[in-house]
Amino acid sequence: MDVDTEGQEAPLTGALTTRSERRLASGHWLLAAAPSVSAANAAWKETGETWLQPSPLFTAVLVPASIVHAATGVDSPEECAPALQEALDGPVFYDPGAFRADGAYVVLLPASAATIWNVPSTTLHAPRALLLVPAPDRCEPVGDRPWWVLPLEGPGELCPPALLASLACLGRRRFVPSGGELE
Repeated sequence: MDVDTEGQEAPLTGALTTRSERRLASGHWLLAAAPSVSAANAAWKETGETWLQPSPLFTAVLVPASIVHAATGVDSPEECAPALQEALDGPVFYDPGAFRADGAYVVLLPASAATIWNVPSTTLHAPRALLLVPAPDRCEPVGDRPWWVLPLEGPGELCPPALLASLACLGRRRFVPSGGELE
């Protein structure tokens, strides 16, 4: 309860949370997908990354960096955040070691998207397979390790699948010559 100007208790009209509180809550939510919560939490603290099994809470889609960069018109993950925020409105991390070290953006979607996902130039993370996920506070590049370009802003706040499909299709159209094939 807040106190109004006359010293009376007034009901809270809106709760404010800090970015660090939202990231902490998001981290706890993500840890629910860990085979061992304590081991995953320890790994996040020690190494800044851990293995999660996404399928019960969310699914993940990998998009080659070349496709994302073609769609956004930006050539580096460090510069992609504003364009991705506008296009996707959901959590995205960058994995420099994916796609034969060409790099990939990993987008978190609702788990239900896994049953219908079929978008060219993207790879649906295998259900129940482990996914290397950066700690919620790793929001800058650290060598060749994964890091959040757009961190999860709250538990369960995932990217709408249609937005990712649109971005991937745009990138593919810009990257692949007309009638050509993506290698």
